[in-house]
Amino acid sequence: MTLPDLSEYRPHKVVTDVDLEGVVVPGLSATFHRRAAGSRVRTVGVYRYAGVELFMAWGYVGEPHCRFTALRRSDGSWGPPRPGCPPVAKARDGGRVTALTINGHVLPTAPGRPPAVPRGRADPGVPPPAPVTP
Repeated sequence: MTLPDLSEYRPHKVVTDVDLEGVVVPGLSATFHRRAAGSRVRTVGVYRYAGVELFMAWGYVGEPHCRFTALRRSDGSWGPPRPGCPPVAKARDGGRVTALTINGHVLPTAPGRPPAVPRGRADPGVPPPAPVTP
């Protein structure tokens, strides 16, 4: 399995304040690309927060979940494709989700919270660190 070559896709749309695992993350944006594949349409989403690419997810239009995901490494390269959606950890305060952690980046889920900052070296072979509840 190789990463999708975005030069073979056409831009489709940009979504801001993306809903990830049922949680809206202010400032998380995704650029979606599409291309025909016989009777189906392939799609790739590249997700960014605070100007930093975090992950790429792809599959086919109409599928309920990501078919594959690649995480952006701290050196700027893409990690290997892995099946499914990106690993996401939720930080909670009581019953409310206050942040998501993806590949070492903490993404606050409430407006007005400080921007995400890397928590140590991101390694796509290691699950994200447990989030800290503010």
